[in-house]
Amino acid sequence: MTGISVGGLWAGESGGLVGRDDTLARLRDLLDSGSRTAVVTGIPGAGKTSVLSVVARAGGADGRLVLPVTCHDSDRDVAFGVLVDLLMRAPRAEALLELVVPSTTRPAPVDALRLRLEMLAWLERLGEEQPVVVVLDDAQWCDDSSLSVLGFVSRRLAGSQVSIVAAARGDAAPAALSGSPVVALPALSERDAAILLRRSGIDLDVLTLPRVLDRAGGNPLALLELGRVAAEGEPHETVPSSVEKAFGAQVAALPAATRTVLLLAAACEAELPVLGRVVPPEQLLVDLAPAETAGLVTVVDRVVRFRHPLVRSAVYSTASAADRLAAHELLAVAYEGDLERYAWHRAEATVVPEEEVAAALAAAADLATRRGASSEAARLMVRSSELSEGSVEREGRLLQAVHIHLGAGHFDWAAEVGIQLRAETDDPVVEATAANLAAYALAQTERFGAARRMLVEVLDQLRDADPDLGWASLTTLAVLFYRVGGDSSEVARWLEVYEQATEQLPPDQVPPLIPAARAWVRMQVEPTSRPPDLLELVRSAPVLDGPPELTTSNEVLLGAAAWLLDEPAVAIERFERSLAMMRQTDRPGEMTQTLATLALVQFAVGDYDTVEQSCRLVIDIAEARNQPTAITNAYDLLARVAAVRGDVDRARDLCERVLLEIPVGEALALEVGIRVTMSWVRLAERDVQGAWHEIRWIFDEDGQPRHPHISYRELGHYAAIAARADATDELARVVAVAEKRLGDGASYRLHLARARALLAGEDAEPWHLAAVREPSAGQWPFDLANAQLEYGAWLRRRYRQAEARLHLQAAVDTFARLGTRAWEEFARAELRAAGVATEVVEPSAWADLTGQERQIVRMAADGMTNPEIAAALYLSPRTVSTHLYNAFPKLGVTSRAQLRDVVPEVT
Repeated sequence: MTGISVGGLWAGESGGLVGRDDTLARLRDLLDSGSRTAVVTGIPGAGKTSVLSVVARAGGADGRLVLPVTCHDSDRDVAFGVLVDLLMRAPRAEALLELVVPSTTRPAPVDALRLRLEMLAWLERLGEEQPVVVVLDDAQWCDDSSLSVLGFVSRRLAGSQVSIVAAARGDAAPAALSGSPVVALPALSERDAAILLRRSGIDLDVLTLPRVLDRAGGNPLALLELGRVAAEGEPHETVPSSVEKAFGAQVAALPAATRTVLLLAAACEAELPVLGRVVPPEQLLVDLAPAETAGLVTVVDRVVRFRHPLVRSAVYSTASAADRLAAHELLAVAYEGDLERYAWHRAEATVVPEEEVAAALAAAADLATRRGASSEAARLMVRSSELSEGSVEREGRLLQAVHIHLGAGHFDWAAEVGIQLRAETDDPVVEATAANLAAYALAQTERFGAARRMLVEVLDQLRDADPDLGWASLTTLAVLFYRVGGDSSEVARWLEVYEQATEQLPPDQVPPLIPAARAWVRMQVEPTSRPPDLLELVRSAPVLDGPPELTTSNEVLLGAAAWLLDEPAVAIERFERSLAMMRQTDRPGEMTQTLATLALVQFAVGDYDTVEQSCRLVIDIAEARNQPTAITNAYDLLARVAAVRGDVDRARDLCERVLLEIPVGEALALEVGIRVTMSWVRLAERDVQGAWHEIRWIFDEDGQPRHPHISYRELGHYAAIAARADATDELARVVAVAEKRLGDGASYRLHLARARALLAGEDAEPWHLAAVREPSAGQWPFDLANAQLEYGAWLRRRYRQAEARLHLQAAVDTFARLGTRAWEEFARAELRAAGVATEVVEPSAWADLTGQERQIVRMAADGMTNPEIAAALYLSPRTVSTHLYNAFPKLGVTSRAQLRDVVPEVT
């Protein structure tokens, strides 16, 4: 960016900066366009704070509302500490403050996604009045909860009048802000370094100047601090080797009382009212005066502000351990009305287990959890376990910490601690519970094999220690086998063990979830069967009357079993009911897996717009709660939609993202799905051999399915490509195995009929007719349309043109409705060859809308307001308004009242 010029208040000269004009020009450009975010990085003393000061001053002069906030190292363990600081200084933020300030009366925890959307909506409302810039300094010390919220918001600012600029130590953005443009502060050149010293009134002799320049390494703060020390007359050999040492020397020269007050300020938020609770107010300012005179601190707005974070660091690090403990003990007294800060300072002042402190930390963790601050709550609970006096309390609190870390998405930590606790405890229930939690954490990090092994090890213990948790673990084991594939005999063995144990229970002691859990597990053992008792169960089992967690789990299990039983309508009904209950009880954090599974069923029935909507919501929730596996699953499904709709570049990009996230051999379900998706991509590009190269892998050389569920659900597609690629020998082997294994599900009958027809040559008509006349085939419109295309082409090649046209036209109509344009063109080409003068129809205005635009337009046409739509879809009202604004001209309408006339009926 060298050569970019800036002027006015955006020029570095206006803020006393040297050599930073290119940086400021780059920042101004980033904040005015694109993602509207930027992260300034550099080593301590590089001038990040000075750069942000210029941004804030120039932004204010440009008419922006500037919302500045500075993080401190004492903020890192205070839930939403930085966010509260920001909101307390901002206009009309009262409603948001109520969500993040501590409250012991809040009926339910604040949901992570809702909080983030509320924050986004609030900033967007401010931006509609005047441009807004949030200036976040020292982001490396921001508490996890605040930074997570700001990171979520930062990725959704494109098109708004809101910008965020942050500064952080190091050479990379903090994890929550990853993906934001990074502006690194380079070292000053020797010329600029000399200019800075001269302008600061520091005149060094010819022997000292090179030594200072060398040790400073182009760091502005180091230049100034080391230069000042050298300018005081010390020989150049004694110039300190680091800035922090220079600050430490200045601190050491202060009176003892001043050092004590500075240590207290360094260990907390440094507010005078707080310090005045432990130091007599009349003495406080007297003790601070020497530090102010030395230029190490200033008092602004009743807060002690250190000249630089390294001053704070020097004060704390040069104090003795005894002095630091004493400071935290005093501060605990000062914060007795603030449970989280009180508990944390008590903990910092405690070196041996002490139950009273442990209990206070546990209470503070509970309060943080209610605010949705999982990271801080988990750290508080871990520290509580460390200070617990008894093993029962210690292990119980450590288990709670693992639960909280799982909720925060810290899966590696949860797995490690769960495994360690399992090895150390003497309590069989704790051992089994820790193993169960560790297995879940391992699964969330794509280590499915390790998770499966751990579940198998613990199932025997849980059978007697906790049957409910045992059945839950067995369903999780079944999920892992679905994802990983392989021999399900292990699942079958444990199913038999648990069924026998359940038979020994009195009827009134059988957990109500067992029938649904048993149905799901049985479908992993018998993947292509349709047992009549399970069909009756999934179709007619009533909604359980019990706690929401039990009811939703029951519906999810029954929905998943219904999907594998070839009952998509029942599966959708069960999933949607469970999701509605999760929304009603404000528990979207539990929705990701259910939404992803629902999206899988929606894809199968051709509801591609809703798939995109479901996946967008999965990504939003998963990002808010740090659930990377859910995001990967959503990308997989979005890739499928892009592929069948012919958006090959997007499909490829999404497939690459998925493949980068999954370990080879650990996620067979995703690997098979990616192969299928890429075969659609190749076919859309008219690359038949490339499509065959991708799809042939889903069955092995002996005709056995790689995945017992997914491979057979793609049998028709596999057969179509095999036939085009002249790979009928391989197809014949697959069909021979499938004829023996497949049950009587409608989709299986459709796929198998298509495969047999494509193998039969002149004798294919009975199989073609079986496919296109399958009574339930309408549930899978894309597959049925392909069957009609294949039959129509077969008829045309036998000069039965009139019959061919009927089937080919039906295929064209379905592909057009679904938006699968490549397949529509395949069918149109056959229809033209059959003698119908057809031209490619231009996409309709409705087809030009994005999936989310169509969803929002439908809801608006039904009379829902923007806030109602936003609440239902977990969007901000401004986002809804923007989608409608973009959709209206595409549809040729100017008002909501006209939408009913242009929205097609759902078919």
